[in-house]
Amino acid sequence: MTRTPRTTGRHAAPRRVRWIWPAALTLVVAVVTALLGTGGTYALWNGTTSTQASTVRSATATVTVGALSAMNTAVLGPGTGTTGTFTVQNTGSIPLSMRVATTATKVSAATNTTSTTVLGELTLRLAVVGSAAACRTGLSGASGRVAAFDTGSGSFTLPAGASAVGCVEMDLDADAPQSVAGAVTDFTLTITGTQVAA
Repeated sequence: MTRTPRTTGRHAAPRRVRWIWPAALTLVVAVVTALLGTGGTYALWNGTTSTQASTVRSATATVTVGALSAMNTAVLGPGTGTTGTFTVQNTGSIPLSMRVATTATKVSAATNTTSTTVLGELTLRLAVVGSAAACRTGLSGASGRVAAFDTGSGSFTLPAGASAVGCVEMDLDADAPQSVAGAVTDFTLTITGTQVAA
């Protein structure tokens, strides 16, 4: 007698084999191998060297001005003038373009008129001369009323280390009124040096 296998009951499902891990491992190994094989093509060449030490210094712009001499004792009448000199030296290390301008005025002892009237009768002149002995009235140069006197920039150029003599002339107008008699005028000139453009 032969037995017939049973067809009823539970049957176990066949097991499926999963191949995910070996496939992933193979893919990683392939990528790493590819990168190792081509990594040299992405190298960058470079080199470094240095120059010898260098020094750069800033220039200096300084001016020394001496006192204005010989004008304090002069007494002016209509149509007359007086002169005085000052020295200016470029004590810096670059050439300077010079400017001379009145920066202050003061009128005193004028009882019969105003300061404006007195200042309106005085003319200031400036010339650069070779020596104090060469300073005299009538020289050509920059001129203007004393309160507004200004040579503007570039009046003269002073090289580094050089000096110059400024001849200042003050004139009282020939038609100055009697009301300005006895007036005393003090004024201040400011000398400015500006670097000469290269």
